[in-house]
Amino acid sequence: MKVRFSESAAAAYDDALTRIRAVNRFAAVRFADKVGQAVRRIGRYPQSGHFIPEYANAPVRQFIVEPYRFFYVIDERNKLIRIVDVWHGAQLAAYPSLPDVGPPR
Repeated sequence: MKVRFSESAAAAYDDALTRIRAVNRFAAVRFADKVGQAVRRIGRYPQSGHFIPEYANAPVRQFIVEPYRFFYVIDERNKLIRIVDVWHGAQLAAYPSLPDVGPPR
């Protein structure tokens, strides 16, 4: 499946990279590499992410690249995984904004 970031998730990811780069540019490169690996993994194995413990009934999964949590939904109809939000692990969880992906087929 293809993996795409929503506009807001891409902005949050860019912000995370900027914050890490400000402290240690090598750590930012390692972080970006780990995120890339995780994105490729969910593209191949969409169900490999975990449901969000705070919202177990939401149709959202997550993968973690310390110290950030990446939230995504699986759009079976369009064969697309949408990363919808990126949170620092210390953030209090709020219900993620979900795109309209329609009913599963």
